[in-house]
Amino acid sequence: MSNRYESGSPATCSGEEVTVIKIGGSLIKSARELVRELHRYASEKERILIVPGGGVFADTVRTASDMYGISDEAAHWMAVLAMDQYGHYLADGTGAALVTDIGEESIRAGVSVLLVYDLLKRSDSGEGSGEGSGIEHTWNATSDTIAGWVASRLGAVFIKATDVDGILRDGALVSEITARELLGMGETCVDLELPRLLISRSLDCRVVNGRYPGSVIDAIRGVFRGTVIVGG
Repeated sequence: MSNRYESGSPATCSGEEVTVIKIGGSLIKSARELVRELHRYASEKERILIVPGGGVFADTVRTASDMYGISDEAAHWMAVLAMDQYGHYLADGTGAALVTDIGEESIRAGVSVLLVYDLLKRSDSGEGSGEGSGIEHTWNATSDTIAGWVASRLGAVFIKATDVDGILRDGALVSEITARELLGMGETCVDLELPRLLISRSLDCRVVNGRYPGSVIDAIRGVFRGTVIVGG
């Protein structure tokens, strides 16, 4: 497959466009330094919206669910609240702004961290478009799928920053893979529902190693090292 994001054809980013970056909980030790670097990069020229993972906070929900028999519905919303906890952590001391909405007036130049609970509650209750998020309330759909949903709502470039270089197939890193191919691979570094969302929304996802801030910034620019999951 051809790589759409070669260094010869960087993506165009204007002040009006938004880049959505999901920062995984696996990056918790270095995540705030990544946010600081993104803040320095963005300045007043770029709009970057960070969707937090759940990390250790969501792991606590999983443990409690296993021990005490919490329903999928309750565990879903508890895990979404865990994403908000990680969001507060990511914003702490990094210069990033906390936002609770994805309206034009909410996402300003620079780096914002989205607290997703209220947004998802409003969507699933039928406010706004009246359609709901369509995200299933199980452990198959985690912060990856939620971040993809946010990116699709905004028509944004979607980047997943995690602690690995990308998608591995037979032990080797692949530079590009379709979401349909990914569906048949079982467990990977993205959640099980994300490929379906990418297909349904015709959305691509760039998976990059977030331990190297320069690699994430390169992914924003379109000079990309990692795996592109093609949803369209």
